[in-house]
Amino acid sequence: MGRVVDEVVHVKVGAAGAPEAFVRRGQLYVVREVLASWSARLPWWQGVAARALRGDAVEVAGTSALAPRPRAGADAARGPAVDEQVWRVVASRGFAAEPGTFELAVTPGVSGPPGSPGAGEGAWRLVRVVD
Repeated sequence: MGRVVDEVVHVKVGAAGAPEAFVRRGQLYVVREVLASWSARLPWWQGVAARALRGDAVEVAGTSALAPRPRAGADAARGPAVDEQVWRVVASRGFAAEPGTFELAVTPGVSGPPGSPGAGEGAWRLVRVVD
């Protein structure tokens, strides 16, 4: 079992798309091993249509009266992003630190804040710390 968290993290991605390191609360964690990877369906209330109905800024292919264009610098979804990629990794804060197991999720096509590390690679979140 694990603790469910939902924190934005900055992730360094390797050539295969797997996370190699991430920064959480100002601490650098180095990924020692990738245990698993899978696709997970996002909850319906996080989809583009639901965000547009709430009045959130979204960007969709084509034109739509229901989905306003995002303001400059706004976090926007591109298209119907309904799946996210989840990575379960073993990571530690240093070579001498005890490693832990973490689940990191990225929603492809959703960018982090402009100018942030990993902007354009997807919005990464730490979703679970496994005990």
